[in-house]
Amino acid sequence: MKILVTGGTGFVGAHLIGELLAAGGHEVCVLVRDSSRLDACAFKGDITALPGDLLSPAPFPEDIELVFHLAAVTKAVSPGEFTRVNLDGTRALVEKLKPLKHLKKLVLLSSLAAAGPNRGDAALGEEAPALPISQYGKSKRGQEEIIAAHCPAPYVIIRAPIVFGPGDMDMLDVFRIVQRGIIPVLGRARRRYSLIYVKDLARGMITAAFSPCRNETFYVANPEAVSWQPFMEQISRLLGVKKSRRIYVPEIFGRLLAEFSEMRIRAFGNKAIFNRDKFNEMRHPAWVCSAAKIEAQLHFQPRVPLADALAETISWYRERGLL
Repeated sequence: MKILVTGGTGFVGAHLIGELLAAGGHEVCVLVRDSSRLDACAFKGDITALPGDLLSPAPFPEDIELVFHLAAVTKAVSPGEFTRVNLDGTRALVEKLKPLKHLKKLVLLSSLAAAGPNRGDAALGEEAPALPISQYGKSKRGQEEIIAAHCPAPYVIIRAPIVFGPGDMDMLDVFRIVQRGIIPVLGRARRRYSLIYVKDLARGMITAAFSPCRNETFYVANPEAVSWQPFMEQISRLLGVKKSRRIYVPEIFGRLLAEFSEMRIRAFGNKAIFNRDKFNEMRHPAWVCSAAKIEAQLHFQPRVPLADALAETISWYRERGLL
């Protein structure tokens, strides 16, 4: 099958392409805006690079049969960047897909942020109303709406919670803090999160792509949510930290740190994952979704135990001198 991947040089995209190539029998085309990013990709010689981005005028190969749409920003200098990349880019993608006569399906990688935090004790299901609370979450929900309204082929939307694994740089700071013997805890409320290991997420996306399902939304997540403190303590043990201490960060102090981070972002133009928008997400005590639907309909379950996934992630960081 001839497959197009947008966002293929990113964290999740690289793992997705690795799984597709390992399966064999596919020609994988990757939309590449910055060719230098391919140099760090193990699959560089095994894919067809298509120069440009979603807003470029060049058409896609007319024999594309399957599209994985991962291109998006998770952090931005200004809210307008979410609109330009996540929303305008998705609109442009839809227009470029319309001439493709062989297109069978599109898979969009979305986020739990598109649905928003839990409104009660129950895990969020796909049928729950989407109530995003951050600019990022609103842009991901906007992507979903564009695909649902205008995609010229059947589609599947995959919503992911916190994603971690080899290649992830957003969680690196957390691992570094824990390695210093510190377990940071925001406020005193119990905080619970759904997680997914990046390799399991890639497998879930591929399972949905090659299934007969059409125009569906699925959460892909570990069946059990984690509580923040025990999760940090598990990372601490895997890092070999002999003694750690919890540092409780009052929410008001967390808000001040977020405002300071945002001032630095605006002053220096450097993107950072932590800002007031992200803090607004963090202050909610539960981001938990249910993966029961994809298990029931597609018989998909994550394969990698959490401890093994964390150990592989730590090993990747250490091999590169990051920890």
